[in-house]
Amino acid sequence: MLRSLRTRLALLFAGTLLLATVIAGAASIRLYQSYNRDQTERDLRHQVVGAAQYFSTAVVGYGAHNHRAPTALNVDQFQHICSCKLLWVGSVPPFPSASQLLQFAGSDTKLNWQNMKPGQTRTFQFVPPHDPHTYIGAAAPMSVDGLPMGAIVMAKPLADVNSAWTKVAGRVAVGTAIGLLVAFILATLVARRITRPLKEIGAAADRVARGDLEVHVAGKDTAEDELGQLAHRFQGMVNRLREVDELERNFLMRVTHELRTPVTAISGHVQAMNEGLVGPEDLDASLGAVGEEVRRIGRLVDDLLDLTRLEAHQFRLVREEVGLEALLEQAATSFRDRARANDVNFDALTAGAPTILSDGDRVLQIVTNLLDNAFRWTPRKGTVTLSYASANGTTAIHNSDTGPSIPAADQDAVFHPFYSRRGEGGTGLGLSIGRELAHALGGRLTVDSEPGQGATFTLSLPSSTVNGNGRVG
Repeated sequence: MLRSLRTRLALLFAGTLLLATVIAGAASIRLYQSYNRDQTERDLRHQVVGAAQYFSTAVVGYGAHNHRAPTALNVDQFQHICSCKLLWVGSVPPFPSASQLLQFAGSDTKLNWQNMKPGQTRTFQFVPPHDPHTYIGAAAPMSVDGLPMGAIVMAKPLADVNSAWTKVAGRVAVGTAIGLLVAFILATLVARRITRPLKEIGAAADRVARGDLEVHVAGKDTAEDELGQLAHRFQGMVNRLREVDELERNFLMRVTHELRTPVTAISGHVQAMNEGLVGPEDLDASLGAVGEEVRRIGRLVDDLLDLTRLEAHQFRLVREEVGLEALLEQAATSFRDRARANDVNFDALTAGAPTILSDGDRVLQIVTNLLDNAFRWTPRKGTVTLSYASANGTTAIHNSDTGPSIPAADQDAVFHPFYSRRGEGGTGLGLSIGRELAHALGGRLTVDSEPGQGATFTLSLPSSTVNGNGRVG
């Protein structure tokens, strides 16, 4: 039960509220105790002034030498009204018949009542004689005709003042219990709201782990909180996995097709030679055809190895001087026969190309891939142009064709592994390898295509440097 995230979240919320309530309650009780003590002292000072005036007037009314005193009821009324104890402080009690007026003595507090002025008060703590309890007292002077004759002390037990917090504590406890109940209910609802989408994402992850990529975390892509963002990113990951899975399936189909074609051709020639269907005059042609198909398989395997090494950052480059004019002419020469066979106009504007520091074999590989892609898509009577331009320390090699334009939405996808427009020909590795190699050489490979104007691929390379120490990544 406690392993459930929902339960732990609910208990965490409730426990946090309980801790906050206990701290707030303790602070409230402490503040209430301080306030109650201050209020008690204020009340005692106010009441003792009234009591002093009352008994001073009584003394004047009865005469200073009249042994008759106010009745005990008057003293009892004062004690009942103020819920306190009245004590007399002085040399000669004027009210000997009032037993409630106890003489103040035996305290460490020295009350110099002779020096107190009418209306003046003092507060202190003391333990009266014959009473083990501590009191909070307030004293006010009694005077007759301006002459001090003693002081009245009104006192309350300190224990009663301090124990007043129990009333507040009871109310705080009730409020805390109600608050905890409400908080636990709300925490449970919040925890359920948090964990429900997590459970949905977990279930979707289990389906993905089983190979089911047709999952959708619906309704979470519009949320703006962290859970919504998590669901959105998870769905994006699944969509990307679905795309990769589709690309890999297409790749396997294309690789199978690319391998099946030369394998079928090789098998046909070998079978014909075994059955004696190939005469001596045709043997060289058949062996040449077999060799060409073997080289075709080798190129496919090399492309796969190059892509694997590039992705694993295990591809090494060589730093050397590369004469671009000779390199571009070499690449153009290998495609002139193909241009004539396809009835394509091929222009190689390479005269005067500079010398740069780079890996010549890899630059030639990229240019060859670009030319192969251009001739694959250029129709008969079309044009393929290979040219260059140098500016600001960068040399750009342009390869343009008049084939179908590339939609803007696909201009980045053509560089993805296994991508092939309309599924026609090739494995879709050439441009992907070309871009990775361009990055490794410290340059970049881009495409520009306008509707109806074919496509131009541009390989931009630094004129004098390579990327880092010659290692990819």
